[in-house]
Amino acid sequence: MTLQHVVLFSYPDELSPADADDMRNQVMSWAHGIPGIRALRFGRDLTDARTRGYQYLLYMEFDNEDDLAAYRAHPVHQKFLAWITERNCTPLAFDYHLTGDTVFLPATAAGARAEE
Repeated sequence: MTLQHVVLFSYPDELSPADADDMRNQVMSWAHGIPGIRALRFGRDLTDARTRGYQYLLYMEFDNEDDLAAYRAHPVHQKFLAWITERNCTPLAFDYHLTGDTVFLPATAAGARAEE
């Protein structure tokens, strides 16, 4: 059963451009470095409105809870956790199963592609 993992990241001080790039590159490396990830997206809020101080969002999908647990324990993810902790980040995570009770409009091939 597919599940979704969403994390919001709040930093007390704005990340430097180098740190912002580093964060993005670390997350991007997971696509080929951590097995079991079905979908991976990461971005910064466009408006800074209504975010309550959260600047970045991570979206992931996994086939099952075992894959999510393996991701959490993976050394690359643990290194990332240490990196955000060093910068006093407050993460907010939420995990849930994608079922008929939670998915109201499934993604389509056209809807899932990046905007041109």
